[in-house]
Amino acid sequence: MDCTSKPLATADLPWMPLGPGIAVRPLRFAGDERTLQLKVEPGVTVGRHRHTGHVHAFNVSGRRRLGNGHVAYPGDYVYEPPHNEDCWSCEGDEPCIVQIAMSGRVEYLDNSDAVTGFTDTPGLKAQYLAWCHANGFTPTALGAL
Repeated sequence: MDCTSKPLATADLPWMPLGPGIAVRPLRFAGDERTLQLKVEPGVTVGRHRHTGHVHAFNVSGRRRLGNGHVAYPGDYVYEPPHNEDCWSCEGDEPCIVQIAMSGRVEYLDNSDAVTGFTDTPGLKAQYLAWCHANGFTPTALGAL
C-alpha cells in the first residue's frame, strides 16, 4: 500500500515572518517534531540558542557561517545533537534557505546563558495557523489541521 503524501510545491508557499530578516515555511508538524524551511537574509545573524532535541539541517541555498567558524554551502548537511548551543549568520549576497527537521525546543539564550524565550512544535503550529488565518492563506503544512 502506497502511503506517500502528495508533494508540497514549496516554492509556491508563502514565507511567514519570524523577525527582522528571518522567515519560515512550515512543512510538517507531528508530535514534538517539525519540518520547515528557514530563510535568513544576507548579513542577518541567528542569535545564540540551544536545541533540546535533534536537528537535521540541509542547506538549500546561500552560505551560512556557523558559530564554530565552519561554513555550510548549498548542498551541505549539518547535524546538531540534543543540547547543542549554536549561532550562525548568512554570508554573501543571497538569502540562506535551510531545510530543517527537528524535535524539542529551541531555547534562546542571553549573554548570561539565561533562557529568554523558546520555540517548540505546538507553539510554531499555533503561530502558523494564526498567521495563515490573519493573512488569508490556507494552511498547507502536513499535520497543521
